[in-house]
Amino acid sequence: MSRKHEAGTLTNRLRVFLKVLARYVAFPLRLIHRLFHTLLQLYSRRGQSLPTQSDGHLERVAGSMQPPILPLSNHTQLQVPPLSRTAANSSVSLFSVHTPATSINHGQQLPPGAPVVLQCHPVFRAIMPSQVMRYNKSPQIKREVKLANIPAGKRDYSDAEDSGDWCACVHPEGALYFHDPVRGIYTDSNMRDEPRRSSMALWIDELLALMTSRCGLQLCSGGIELVVESTRGRGHHTRVCRYYLVDHPNRLLFWLDEMPTERIFDGVLGVEKWSHIKYAIQHQYWQHCEMYPSDKPLGPQLLRELREVVVYASAEIITTDLSLSPFNGDELAKILDLIDRLGDDVRGAHYTCVIVRFMRYFSRAQFFNFCGLPEARLNADQPLFVKEKKSKFLVAFSWAVNVALFDAPRSHMEELRRVWVDQSINSPRWKNFNSQLSSEWSGITMYSTVMVAVDVSFLAVPSVSIQNAASVTVISTYISLFCIVGSLVVSLFLTRQNRMYGQESADAAVIFLTRVTGSIFGTKSLATVHGLPYAMLLWGMVYFIVAFSYQVFTSTPIITLATTGSACGIVALFTLWLVSAARDFHILPWLQARFNKCRAHNRTRCGLRP
Repeated sequence: MSRKHEAGTLTNRLRVFLKVLARYVAFPLRLIHRLFHTLLQLYSRRGQSLPTQSDGHLERVAGSMQPPILPLSNHTQLQVPPLSRTAANSSVSLFSVHTPATSINHGQQLPPGAPVVLQCHPVFRAIMPSQVMRYNKSPQIKREVKLANIPAGKRDYSDAEDSGDWCACVHPEGALYFHDPVRGIYTDSNMRDEPRRSSMALWIDELLALMTSRCGLQLCSGGIELVVESTRGRGHHTRVCRYYLVDHPNRLLFWLDEMPTERIFDGVLGVEKWSHIKYAIQHQYWQHCEMYPSDKPLGPQLLRELREVVVYASAEIITTDLSLSPFNGDELAKILDLIDRLGDDVRGAHYTCVIVRFMRYFSRAQFFNFCGLPEARLNADQPLFVKEKKSKFLVAFSWAVNVALFDAPRSHMEELRRVWVDQSINSPRWKNFNSQLSSEWSGITMYSTVMVAVDVSFLAVPSVSIQNAASVTVISTYISLFCIVGSLVVSLFLTRQNRMYGQESADAAVIFLTRVTGSIFGTKSLATVHGLPYAMLLWGMVYFIVAFSYQVFTSTPIITLATTGSACGIVALFTLWLVSAARDFHILPWLQARFNKCRAHNRTRCGLRP
C-alpha cells in the first residue's frame, strides 16, 4: 500500500511540475516563435535583394588576409586589358601572408583516352593559374592488375609514348606537365595523345597569330611565355582552349581578351587603382612560377628580396602585437632558417618552388591590405570599409540579448573583431582565438559538471525533497538544472565544432565564418552563440542562489537569518563592486557626462558662457 501511495504522490508531483512548466514556458516559446518568424521573413527579403551570380553564390563575400576567399564578383567590374611590356617592375613589401586561391573552374579536363575533334574556330577563354585544372582531375586508374611480371634484364624504365616536340616534366609535387622549350609553352593537357596534340597545335598557332596582331609580341621575345589547356565546354559539345600569357621581366600576366575581375579580386570590394590590381596579378604570376618552375625568375635576387621581407616580418612580430604577418615568431624563424639553408645556388625546380611560394603569399597580402594606397591597412585590426548603419530595432535587440546573457556576446564580439576584420582572417590571430575558445569551453564544461552534481544533491536534501513540487525552491532548482545541462551540451557541441573548423586552414575558416555570419545580425550572431555556455552557466548559478536563499531565509530563526543575511549582503556588495569595476562601461560617469552636455547646451541657447 505504501508503494502505491508513493507512486501516486510522485505522479501528482510530476503532474503539478508539468503544469507549472507549461504555464511558465508556453508564453516565452510563443514569443520566441514569433520573433524567429519575423527574423526569417526579414532575412528572406534581404536574400532576395542581394545580387547573385550565375552559379548561385552571393556577390558580397570579402576576402581573407591569409587564405584565398570565395571568388565572387565586385560591384564595379573592372576589365583587365592586355598588358604591355612597359609595365613597371613589381616591388615586394611586407604585409600579411596569403594562401593560394581555391581553383573553381567551368571546364572539365579531358581524359587521356578521349577522342579530340578538330575545330576550325576553337573557343578561347582567358584564365588564371589558380584555375588550371591540375588539382581537379577525375580519377582514371582502375583497380586491376595491368602488369604481372617485369621482363628479365629490364634497365630502361622510360615511357615509350611519343609526345612530339613537347618535353614531359614532373613537378616536385609529382604532377605531370608538358613544356615546349623552343617556343616557351606549358600545358597540363596530355600531349602524348596524337589527336589532342594536333588540335592543340592549331589552337596555339591561332593564339600566337592573335598575340602578334594585337600586342606585337612573340614568344621567347623578352621573357614571354604561354600556358594553354584543353577542356570541354559546359555541354561537352565544344572544345575550349584556356590560356594566359606570362611576362617574366615585369612579373605579370596578360591576356588577349578582356579578363573579368571577379576571380582576380576574389571578392575584395572597393578595388579601382591599377597599382593596387598589380599585386593581385603578381600573386597569380608567382603561382604560375610555382606550377611551372623555370630559371626565368632570377634566383639569387629573388632570394634576397624574400629574405628582406621575412626579416622585417620577424622584427614586426617581436615589436608589436598588431602585425599583419600571418606567421608567428616561431614560424618566421623556421622560414628564415630555411632561406639561409638555400644558400646562393638556388637553381632547380625544388628551390624555385620554395622561393616563389613565399613570394606568392606576400604579394597576396599586399593586395588584400590595399598596399600603396592612402587607405592601406597598417594594423591587423584596422578596418578599411565604411560601416553600414543598422536599424534601431537590431541595435535595441542586440543590447537586450547582451544584457540577458551577462555581457558575454560583447566580450566575444571584441575578440571576433580582432580576427574577422573586413571579412578577412589573420591566420595567427585565428589560431589563438580558437585556442582561447577551447580553453574557455573546457573550463565551463568542468564547472557545469560540478553544478549538475550540486543541484541534484540539493534536491536530495530532506528539507527540500519533502516540499511541494510547486515551491519556489524546487522550481528554481529545476530551472537551474536545465540551464546547467544546456550549458554543458552547448559547450561540448561548440568544442567539437571548434576542433573541426578551428584547426583548418584559413581558407576553410573564411568559408565557415562567411556562412555563419551571413544573417542580418552579422558577427553578433556568432558572438552570441559563443557566449551561450557562459551565460547559461551563470543563469543556472543565479537560479540555484535563488533556491538556496529561499530555503535559508524562510525556515531559519531570527539569529541565523540576521547572520546569514549580513554575510550574504556583504558578499553581494563585493561581488557587484568587482563586476562594476571590471566593466568598460560605467553608468554613473555616463549619466554625469550626459547631464553636463545637456547643461552646456541649454546655457549656450540662453546666451550664457558654457
